[in-house]
Amino acid sequence: MGRPPCCDKANVKRGPWTPEEDAKILAYVASHGTGNWTFVPQKAGLNRCGKSCRLRWTNYLRPDLKHDGFTPEEEQCIVELHRTIGSRWSLIARRLPGRTDNDVKNYWNTKLKKKLTKMGIDPVTHKPFSQLFSEYGKISMNSADPFL
Repeated sequence: MGRPPCCDKANVKRGPWTPEEDAKILAYVASHGTGNWTFVPQKAGLNRCGKSCRLRWTNYLRPDLKHDGFTPEEEQCIVELHRTIGSRWSLIARRLPGRTDNDVKNYWNTKLKKKLTKMGIDPVTHKPFSQLFSEYGKISMNSADPFL
């Protein structure tokens, strides 16, 4: 069946991170750098699994991360890249310094899809709804597909 998730180990803390835990990761990375995250919890004095430490660093604590809102330029970049390459969030995030793939994915799913829909644009095809409706109108009811 494979290995169990790393956080299934006994006595490994789960849930919200404390400022003290964040400080321990920051201090550890400042003196040792990033690397083998498996050993970070024991070397940094944390009761977390290595994967949790890596994700905390990658998504929240890295000093180059932007924590403010997305700019209109970033929004436009996300929409244009999504139109051309789809939901390949890590590739899109590489074009947005300081943003993680998780940031971009969450912003798309919570804000940009709704914004495009309100503008009358389908967030999947990036075509105006009016164009999609006219294309769907061309589907014949005599099709072999019984669900049409």
